[in-house]
Amino acid sequence: MGSFTITSETNNTVSSIKKLFEFIGDFKNFDSILPHDKIEDFKYTENECSFNIKGITPMTIKMVEKNPHEFIMFTSEGLSKFNFDLKVLFNETPAGKGECKVELMGDLNPFIKSMAQKPLTNLVNTMSLKLSELQLN
Repeated sequence: MGSFTITSETNNTVSSIKKLFEFIGDFKNFDSILPHDKIEDFKYTENECSFNIKGITPMTIKMVEKNPHEFIMFTSEGLSKFNFDLKVLFNETPAGKGECKVELMGDLNPFIKSMAQKPLTNLVNTMSLKLSELQLN
């Protein structure tokens, strides 16, 4: 097994970092940053969300750490071969808006990692872009 980190592109946000942090910290909103063409059967509670990745497996995401307006760390459960941490990072600018990016960290054997690198990179880029485009009042 080899550890890895995949970091999304950094995107400028339309909404304030404070609003985005509160929004994504509520699991009912988590599916708004997932690629809907690859996810089905999304469910949530106050402490976690679960969904199926089409053609792969069901998974559960739990929040493990929050640092207000800087980052939220999530961890996965339920995947036998691939558990990971997902970190949503925020950087506020003086104007009140800011930037966001998503990091995915985990362990995979090198062969699987080579096959999964592109889809996982696409996933974190999609999540970061969708988060940055949210218009919250």
